[in-house]
Parts: sequence; structure tokens; C-alpha cells
Amino acid sequence: MRSMTGFGRVELVRDGIHIVAETRALNQRFFELKLNLPRTWGQYEAEIRKIVQGVVSRGRVEVFVRCTRVGPSKTKLEVNHELARIYVRELRRLGRSLKLEGKLGLEAILQRPEVFHVTEEEDEPRQGAELGLQAVERALKALETERVREGRALKRDFELRLKTLGSAIPRMDELAAQARAVIRANFEARIRELLADLPVNEKRLYEEASAAAQHGDITEEMTRLRVHLEAMGTLLKRTGPIGKSIEFLLQEINRELNTMGAKAQHARMSQITVEMKGEVEKMREQVQNVE
Repeated sequence: MRSMTGFGRVELVRDGIHIVAETRALNQRFFELKLNLPRTWGQYEAEIRKIVQGVVSRGRVEVFVRCTRVGPSKTKLEVNHELARIYVRELRRLGRSLKLEGKLGLEAILQRPEVFHVTEEEDEPRQGAELGLQAVERALKALETERVREGRALKRDFELRLKTLGSAIPRMDELAAQARAVIRANFEARIRELLADLPVNEKRLYEEASAAAQHGDITEEMTRLRVHLEAMGTLLKRTGPIGKSIEFLLQEINRELNTMGAKAQHARMSQITVEMKGEVEKMREQVQNVE
């Protein structure tokens, strides 16, 4: 059993690239992925989605990745050779026209900033993305570790509540048998009182009394409840996503308890049913955290 909530964070530095990857999982009925990636990583979204879905199958997952360069940025110098040749040609023509002496040196070009252009080299996207994918995988492992740890705690809670529900069944069986006997006895007494001195068909009276007792009988509900509780115990031993299956079983268990509560002919039976429904309600709240 795994929880749907968790958090993982990893930082990696390699070849002057610093990567921070964070993964966060939240409760949600179905799977949803929100990605916050560097601007140039659009082509890697599908790959990251596949990695995430290999770990998380249910819930809302948020993945944040930041990629920065460590140290000074790479720069390069661009020279506009064509513009430089034009400058040289025109300066020489101007010198001849004005009959100026002296040679034209490099200094004349260096004074023209438009000839030179310094730019920062952009990092190759794939270089940072490869490190980023590794960081995402490690962050997901940290997330999974936390989800498994929380899942163990949830499983223990479910097992304890399941044990509580199971321990109530023998008492309910005993009270149900007592209730049936009381209903039958009261019915017979009432019929005899109404008929007074009239002859009574004992067989027919017993059949009618038994039929009246059946209106408060919860044998079928108890049988189905046992089956559902046993199925729940088996389900808790399974690996992989089980949250939806638990939800379904809890709905069935709650349905049987509602019927038992409606049929209850004994105050103590009603009280136990309410207590059992309280345990189921707590489990229905907890299952919202189960993948």
C-alpha cells in the first residue's frame, strides 16, 4: 500500500550545470501531471511524463525542474568582417583624398564597436536535459520512499479498524439470535391474547411467528459483511494501487451496515452498528490518501 502524498527533492551539479528537481504528489481521484520545466525542454515533456507514470498511477503530481549554469557564462566574439573591410577601404580613400600621411592601423577598427559583438553561448539543451532526467528519476525515488512509508502507516490503521469490525460480528450474531427469539415470543403472546379462547393452530402460529421474526433477521447481511471484510483483508496484502478497490468494498460494507441498522430490533445491536459505521467512515476518509 502506498500513500498518494509525498515530496522528493534532488540537486545535481555536473560540467558546470546545476539542476534542482522537485516532485510533489497530492490527493486526487485520477492521475494528473503538472510540469514546470526550463523553456527549452519542451521536447522532453513526453519522456518525463512516461518516467512519472512509471512510478505514480493515481493522484496529482507536480514536477519542477530548474537548470542554471555554475560559474561564468560562456562567451564568444563575433566580428563583422564585411563592415571592417568597408571601414578600411573608406578610411584609405579618405586619407588619399586629404593627402594624409601615415599608415592605417588596427586601432582605427578597434574604435568602431559596431564591428565587434560579444555574445553569450547558449548551453546545448540536451546536455542539461540528460542531467535533468536523472534528477527527476532520483526525486521520484525519494517521493516513492515517502509514499511507501506513509502507506505502511495507513495499512496498520486499516488493519486495526478491520480487526475492530471483525470482533463485533460474534456479538452481533448473539444479539440477532436473541432478538429473533424475543420477536417470536412477543408475536405468539400477542396472537394468543387477541384470539383469547378461540382454538389456535399451533403449527400455523409458529410459522407466522417465525415469519415475523424474519423481518428483523440480519443473517444475509452478516454473511455478506463477513465476505466483504475477508476480501478487505486479502486486498490489504496486495501490492500496487488498491485505493479504488478499497473504496468499492467500503461502500458495500457501509450498505450492509445501513440495512442491519434499519432491521435492528435490539438497542445494543443499533449501538454496535453505529460504532461499526463510525469505523468504516474513518476508513473512507483514510482511503482518500491511498493510491
